[in-house]
Amino acid sequence: MTIRFSLSLISTVFLVAGCAAGGGVGEYGMGDDAAVIKASRNRETARVSRAELEQHRRQRIAAAEEIDLANKRRQAKNEEINDTLGTVNKAVYVLGNLRWLTRVW
Repeated sequence: MTIRFSLSLISTVFLVAGCAAGGGVGEYGMGDDAAVIKASRNRETARVSRAELEQHRRQRIAAAEEIDLANKRRQAKNEEINDTLGTVNKAVYVLGNLRWLTRVW
């Protein structure tokens, strides 16, 4: 009886503490972020120059090219491995056939 009572008391304390505590996930940014964005949208510091836009565009293009190059390298490596495995597989097949021919003769 005392164990059951103490477990229910502890669980009740945790439940009440969890519900009463501030700063939960439900309180994050309920419109605060949108208000800050709207307030600073037309400020001079929020504007981006044409040169900065071009720099961002070049950086995105460079990143996309790096990703494409990494994918091509990975694909070439996979093809190399598959070609090697195919060659080994064919060699094993030929050796098996030669072994079968030597048994027949």
